[in-house]
Amino acid sequence: MTYPREGVTAAPLDSRSAARPQAAVALATDFAAHARRAASLGVPLIVLVSLRDCVYCGPIRERELAPLVRSGKYEVREIGMDSATPIRDFDNSTTTGVAWARAHGVKVSPTVLFLDTQGRPVADPLIGAGLPDFYGAYLEDAIARGRTRVRPSGDATAR
Repeated sequence: MTYPREGVTAAPLDSRSAARPQAAVALATDFAAHARRAASLGVPLIVLVSLRDCVYCGPIRERELAPLVRSGKYEVREIGMDSATPIRDFDNSTTTGVAWARAHGVKVSPTVLFLDTQGRPVADPLIGAGLPDFYGAYLEDAIARGRTRVRPSGDATAR
């Protein structure tokens, strides 16, 4: 299995996945813009924090998050916690995946975060791959919790 250059796509490529169309989880480029789009949809920004060679990240990306991307009802982005590629943070400063993950307290890959327009968590993160049979339910619950804390204007409500 090979991984494409950073900035192209976050989905791993192999002969099976290249043959079928799939909605990849796009890499984060501008968190403020991504969060504004999520808020306009009335949902939290969903961020997959991954590592390049993480064997657990692919199934979370493909089985759980890609269907959300395909639905068009969610803003889902991925950031590599080992990436040195510059990205724009919520405050418009430039950061990297390494620094961003550290600033958000992410130590395990995969971690899925649910954030408001200021980059604040609006639901508990999903840390690790968990049990495949229950991961979808945990994801749905976190999205529902986050949705109640994100207003369409993008402001988080009180906890």
